[in-house]
Amino acid sequence: MTDTDGGAADPESAQAVEAKMVANPPTGTDAPLAVPVEQQKWPGWPEDNVFRLIVPVTRPKSGIKKLEKEMARLKGKRDDIKNQIGEAEREGKISTNEVDQWLREVEELEGQVADINQDFQSMKPEEPSAATLVSFAVSGYNRALVCCSALPLCRSVCCSGLQTCPTTLAAALQTCLGLPLWSAALQTQSSALQTWILALCHSAIPELDEKIGSFTYEAESPDEAAFLVAAIEFSFEFCADSTSSQTQLAGDQILIRESSNCCSIIRKVAKKLGEANELMSRAGALDPIATVALPEPTVMLSMSHRPPVGIESYVKETVGYIDGGKDIIGIYGMGGVGKTTMLKSIQRYYSNHRLFDLVIWVVASKDCQLKKLQMDIAKSLELNTLQKSDDEPTCGDKLFKYLKNRNCLLLLDDIWEHLDLQLLGMAHSATKQGQQQQQQGQQQQQPRKAVVFTTRSETLCGRMKAEKKIKVKCLDPNQAWQLFKENSDEDVLSSDRGINSCAQDLAKECAGLPLALITVARAMSGKKSWEVWKEALHQIRDEHEWTTVCLPEDSIVMYKAFKLSYDSLENDSIKECLLCCALWPEDYEIHKFKELIPCWIGCGIICEFNVINEAFAKGCSYLETLMAASLLERSSRPHNYYEADHVKMHDIIRDMALLMVSELKGNERKWIVKAGIGLHNLPRQEEWQEAERASFMKNRILSLPEYKASTFSELSILILQYNHLTTIPPSLSASMPHLTYLDLSNCDIKELPTEIGSLTELQYLNLSYTDIRSLPLEFGCLGKLKYLLLRDTYFKTVPNGVISNLPMLKWLDITQQFPVCEQWWDELVRFKGRHQLSLGIAIYAANLESLNVLPNVSVWNLTMSGLSSEFQMLQWSHRLSDNLECLTIANVRGDKLMMNASVDCESSFRCLKTLIFDRIEELEKSWLNGIGFDNLRDLYINCCYKLKNVSWVLQLPCLNLLDISDCWEMEELISNIENSNSNFGIKMLTLCHMKKLHRIAHQPLCFSYLEYMRVHDCPRLQKLPFGVEILKSRLKEIEGDRTWWDNLDWDDESTKDSLTPYFRD
Repeated sequence: MTDTDGGAADPESAQAVEAKMVANPPTGTDAPLAVPVEQQKWPGWPEDNVFRLIVPVTRPKSGIKKLEKEMARLKGKRDDIKNQIGEAEREGKISTNEVDQWLREVEELEGQVADINQDFQSMKPEEPSAATLVSFAVSGYNRALVCCSALPLCRSVCCSGLQTCPTTLAAALQTCLGLPLWSAALQTQSSALQTWILALCHSAIPELDEKIGSFTYEAESPDEAAFLVAAIEFSFEFCADSTSSQTQLAGDQILIRESSNCCSIIRKVAKKLGEANELMSRAGALDPIATVALPEPTVMLSMSHRPPVGIESYVKETVGYIDGGKDIIGIYGMGGVGKTTMLKSIQRYYSNHRLFDLVIWVVASKDCQLKKLQMDIAKSLELNTLQKSDDEPTCGDKLFKYLKNRNCLLLLDDIWEHLDLQLLGMAHSATKQGQQQQQQGQQQQQPRKAVVFTTRSETLCGRMKAEKKIKVKCLDPNQAWQLFKENSDEDVLSSDRGINSCAQDLAKECAGLPLALITVARAMSGKKSWEVWKEALHQIRDEHEWTTVCLPEDSIVMYKAFKLSYDSLENDSIKECLLCCALWPEDYEIHKFKELIPCWIGCGIICEFNVINEAFAKGCSYLETLMAASLLERSSRPHNYYEADHVKMHDIIRDMALLMVSELKGNERKWIVKAGIGLHNLPRQEEWQEAERASFMKNRILSLPEYKASTFSELSILILQYNHLTTIPPSLSASMPHLTYLDLSNCDIKELPTEIGSLTELQYLNLSYTDIRSLPLEFGCLGKLKYLLLRDTYFKTVPNGVISNLPMLKWLDITQQFPVCEQWWDELVRFKGRHQLSLGIAIYAANLESLNVLPNVSVWNLTMSGLSSEFQMLQWSHRLSDNLECLTIANVRGDKLMMNASVDCESSFRCLKTLIFDRIEELEKSWLNGIGFDNLRDLYINCCYKLKNVSWVLQLPCLNLLDISDCWEMEELISNIENSNSNFGIKMLTLCHMKKLHRIAHQPLCFSYLEYMRVHDCPRLQKLPFGVEILKSRLKEIEGDRTWWDNLDWDDESTKDSLTPYFRD
């Protein structure tokens, strides 16, 4: 090998470069194929080495075949993993994030290989050649080119496209090739298109061995050896040349061949082959962790990670559109087909995938006002700038300003009319504000705003300018039967062929409508007699009964299902409870203990009890029955939600209930329900003067008209809560002489008319959260009044004898009146009612003893405040504690709090369910002495700034909820387990605003029942108190700040992968 400039490389340098090449072989996806180097003694050159370079020949066709073979292996492995996941999913498991990522990479590679094949098929047939044109990469630098041709017996090495050539590369070339002039030029070279001739080889002729498919280059002198070693050192790659075009480099008379499509394909093949090998090597490690167990479902239609039967394909389709850039998607279909369930699945998906900064859920419902939607969005965002006095454009501007720099996904459930998305703060390409944003920042990517809505109308999808419309259809027969079985008792279905046959026929009668299938299946669950199943099938097929109902065909199917379920309820009381739920607005989340059960009590459905505790227990039993039948469902309230508090009625079930009580011909009931539809005035008199029950709650009614006496002679229940009423007309009482139930809570009423005393049939009166400050003397004439609710009404006076002389009074709630005026004490001491009075009250701690001695009074709900002694001891008697359900201790001054039983007996607190410590700022320790909270369910501790720990909670065997906030000195929750049970049985744990908290406990605790965990503003809490074993329990959700979650310490990253699907911020 002879240099054109006469320079020769130092053989010692050649050996050094060769040694370096062997010690540090080329790496990376762009590195060439490994090249074997044989060392031999050079004849006549003592102590020096001979270098034989064996370079594999690469042609596109052979390379593609090799790649296809590797891809076939990879696809086989992919199919095996998918089969494993499929089997695991049938057992209620899901794949990990690592597996999902691997599958996505394989899919992407498969598409890229298909593109390479298409390019190759479009090429001309290869022409045989004896030499090789190589495209190669210098690792860490840019592209370079080696051109070799056996025909003119010359070799050239050229470097093109180098934007910069580092000193190390120039120095190495100078050492290897003895080219000081070129080395200097390389150091200063800056043009990306300039070509540099590095060396010319005149005598190293390659020999092609067709059997092994390689060229052999044998160096005949040390400078040839140095050149070949330098070529390998800088990742020069040799491959077959099929190009025929040539370029003449002016002045140098050197032939340089141009790069061709062939070489481009060879490069791509080599790179993709490396990627396929890498994916194949990773696949082995995926097998042991291919799946993770999910918790067992605890409720019928819980939001699991995989959508319910028949919904999954729709969810995937919608997610594909969103990920593909579609910004407005309409989902439509008949009522009860699963649109809301589908939307919930989409919400859960994007809560765990960070495509959007905010995922907002709001329910529109029929007759919903735009202003209400705006306020609901603001509430979900915890945005306090929107005011009730703001008009719609103002609210829209405030929402827009808050959302404009955020990527947002708005999920609108159940819309019935066109909505201006711009007024909901969603500025995208379809809105004027969105177009202005695009014009102002064409070069800067604008935050994305996407909207997915559900509706029953395809036409509305068009009016909303949906870019994609997805129709949700009823289930096919196989899916319908699967859903039916999932919601019934499969042991019963398999126990009798006749029952199984009837069940399949019942499923067919539901016409594939998911809500109907679930309703019927739940109604029949537990029915073990073939005769009962046969009768149910006869009822649902009774054409005579359904032809008298003037309903469209799709509503008939649902009404049949509802009627069957309704008739299957065990008694009339439960049926009446169900119908009462329709008095609330559509999609309203009803508080069980503040709204629903009190309504059942007031309506007389629950009436046989001694103390109010028994009535609430009966109400909870009825609720469980209705939820088990899927006629009521658990709420999905966000943020501070504890699921035991609220329920809701599916809008279709509500429609069916209202049909039954108001609209069907021949119906004996006459109800009018106009709740939550934005009314400013009551309906015309003729629309409801024959009604038995009337609900106008949650409207904007400002005043009531004057009516003549006995205008509403049949009316027994009137609900006006949550309106803007300021006065009650005197004629109201005379116009409704048989009224037994009146709810005026959450209105702006300041006083009651004296005529209120003429409502002699009144049994239930709710005046909570009004501005009333006193009761008229005539109030004492309400001789049948049983239930009087006056929560958060700050009475200044109570006329003598007004309360104490109400003979039928059984429940009086004056909680949140603090302090109660002295007249209340007088009335309670003199109370002469026929029944024991269940009392809710707020007092000073100094009055506790007075409460202990009240005759014929049972305390049900108690708030105490104003403890002043440092070692305050609270004495509890049986009279005070035995029926107490809720206890709040607030504004205590002192660092210790001891709760003692009376000297003569041990206090039981057998009914206590809720305990609240609020704003006990100096409290460091609290303990119980002879007191057991064996049935305590919920514990709230707030603003106890110096409280160190709550180790004593382990002594509460039935505790469900532990909510601790603003305890600034608390470093750990449980500091001493001792002999306590290490199984911490809570269902929900909430920890907020505790900057020193760094752990739950220093000893292991078992969270066998934990479903929800919320952590906010606890930056030092860097480790969860459980690992992946929690998935074997009931975990549904972990809520917290995204930064907190990302910075948690994990014993194993696979644990984070397993728990991440349960996290939301």
